[in-house]
Amino acid sequence: MAENATYREGLLDEVIDACIKHLRSHPNDHEKLFYLGNAFYLKKQYDKASFCYVKAVNQNPKNPVYYSHLGHSYRELGDRDQAIASYESVLTLNPRFADTHFNVGLIFYENKTYDKALASFANALAINPRYAAARYHVARIYEDQGAISKAVKEYRQIIEEMLGDKLERSSVTIDLGAVFSDLGLLDQAETEYRRLIKDHPEYADLHFHLGVILKKKDLDDEAMEEFRIAIKLNPHYMEARRQYWESAQ
Repeated sequence: MAENATYREGLLDEVIDACIKHLRSHPNDHEKLFYLGNAFYLKKQYDKASFCYVKAVNQNPKNPVYYSHLGHSYRELGDRDQAIASYESVLTLNPRFADTHFNVGLIFYENKTYDKALASFANALAINPRYAAARYHVARIYEDQGAISKAVKEYRQIIEEMLGDKLERSSVTIDLGAVFSDLGLLDQAETEYRRLIKDHPEYADLHFHLGVILKKKDLDDEAMEEFRIAIKLNPHYMEARRQYWESAQ
């Protein structure tokens, strides 16, 4: 691991040396200024990176990618106002950059300016409805604001979009149950598992997860019954056995 890091640092140093050498004779080459900025950024030398990006922007003010990277470097430096200004320049040139709307939203989110954050995330989702990171932060804002039903709706959509085509319905429900449980919505989680158990009573995992929810609701007898069923379906289900005996004490 250390060798890989050293090798990577060596490559970045080579890029920096080559760009600086080239820029001595071609100081207005915006592409090389951009490459140099990227190398400094990867080395976490954000002040030098921003300096290079500014020079690249000055030479080619019509390139939204330059402004985007400038925004990233300002954000790493903690200069949120300059970062937002850079991202807004991106959107002036190309308002269809979903990532830039998202990055603006992140800054507002970190500053707890939730109305503006929601607007930016909504813009990102309007361009890319499957933008999971944007939808996740929308859900987090709703959760922070106490709008639990709205948060759950967003979490549900993330799971359905990301996992629905790859996992069985029961697996998706298990993930949703975990979301409901984390949000303290134990009744909704219980309903999800009971609904699935009607369709798939042979799934030990469903009974186990229902048992966990019932245990959290202090319904120990019902929880033990679900753990017992899970063990019957899968005699090697050690976690179900452990939960069963804990509930029995």
